[in-house]
Amino acid sequence: MFYYRIAKLTLQSECRLDSFGAFACEPSDADISLEKTNEIPPSGTDLQSGMIFHRVIPEGWFFHLRNTDNSGLFVSSDYSRLRFLGARDDLITGMHEWLVRIALECRLARMGYVSLHSAAVEVNDEAYAFTAPSGVGKSTRAAAWIEAFEAKLINGDRPLIDARRLELFGIPWDGKEKCYRNVHYPLKAICEVRRSNTNYIRRMSFDQRRKLLLRQCFLPMWDTETTAIQMINIVKLAANAKIVRAFCGPTAMDAQALKCAFDQYQFLKEEPDMTAKPGFVLRNIVDEYILMPTGDNISKFSGTVLLNQVSAFVWEKLQTPQSRDDLLQAILDEYEVEKAVAAKDLDALLETLRSYGVIEGD
Repeated sequence: MFYYRIAKLTLQSECRLDSFGAFACEPSDADISLEKTNEIPPSGTDLQSGMIFHRVIPEGWFFHLRNTDNSGLFVSSDYSRLRFLGARDDLITGMHEWLVRIALECRLARMGYVSLHSAAVEVNDEAYAFTAPSGVGKSTRAAAWIEAFEAKLINGDRPLIDARRLELFGIPWDGKEKCYRNVHYPLKAICEVRRSNTNYIRRMSFDQRRKLLLRQCFLPMWDTETTAIQMINIVKLAANAKIVRAFCGPTAMDAQALKCAFDQYQFLKEEPDMTAKPGFVLRNIVDEYILMPTGDNISKFSGTVLLNQVSAFVWEKLQTPQSRDDLLQAILDEYEVEKAVAAKDLDALLETLRSYGVIEGD
C-alpha cells in the first residue's frame, strides 16, 4: 500500500503513482482510497472535458480517455473512493495518472483548496503566482524572477492555494516544467500578467479579482455540487488575497522593477474594465483591418467596421479585460505618438466601438 499527502489530503493507494514520489508519507487515516478493479463500466453517455471523458454511473462517474472502456477511473460522488481499471505492474503513469489528479482536485476543492492556472515561485519564504491565458508569458515571468532573485519554482502550471489560510502548495502534477515539489509558503500575491514595455502594478476591484479567478481556476463543470463549493472558495480567495495586474517585460531587470513596486507598495488605483464582445473577428484584407460578425451576430449586425493599424492593435488588447488608462499606456509603448494625441484618438475609437455595440463594460 502507498500513501501520499497533498496539503491536508491523504491518499491511500494500491498503486504507485509515477509523479507522486516527493509526496509519499507514512501510513495514516486517508481521505481518499485508490484501489484496483477489473469491473467493466456500465454503458452511458460521455461528456468531454479536454481530453477526459466523464460518464455518469450509479456511484458517481467513470473517467476515461477517448475510445476506450478498458481502462479508466471509477469515482464516487464525493471523490473519497477511486477504483482504477487497467493498472499494469501496480504503476499508474501518464494520462491515466491525470485521471487520478482530476479526482484529487475535486476532493481538494471540497476541502477549501483552489487550483490556479499559474506559475508560482518562492522568494524569501513567500509565494508569488503569475497567472494569464496560455501563451501570454506566465512561465517567462516566473523564469525572470528565478534569474533575478534566485527564486525557486514551486509549480509551473497549477499550484494549489488554501483559500482560507492563503497558503500556496506544490503538487505532484505540472505542465512542461514537471516540477513536483512538496513545499508550501504563505501567498504573497497573485499577479495577472500583462505584457508591457512599462513595468507597473495596478490594483483590481473585487469583481475584477473574482472574474479573473473564475477564468483561471479549475472548475469541474460536470459536477454542480463541487463547482458550487469551488465558487465559494474563489469568492473567499478574491476577497482576502492580494491580487493585482502586473504589467511587465520578460527580463530579470523587469522582475526587479516589479518586485521593487511590490516592496514599496507602489500600486496604481483600480480602473473599470472594457472588453470585446464575443462573436466578432478581425480580418486583415489588402492592408485593411475589418471587424466582422460571426455566428448569431451576422443577422444582428449590419455592415462591417474598418479599423486602422492602431485601432486593430487596441481591438486585440480588448480580447482580455482592459482599462482605458492601460490601453493608452500600451499604445504609447507600441507607437511613437504624443500622449495627448493618443488619448484623444483612443477616446474617439472607444466611443465608436461602443456605438457599434462591439465592446462591453465601462
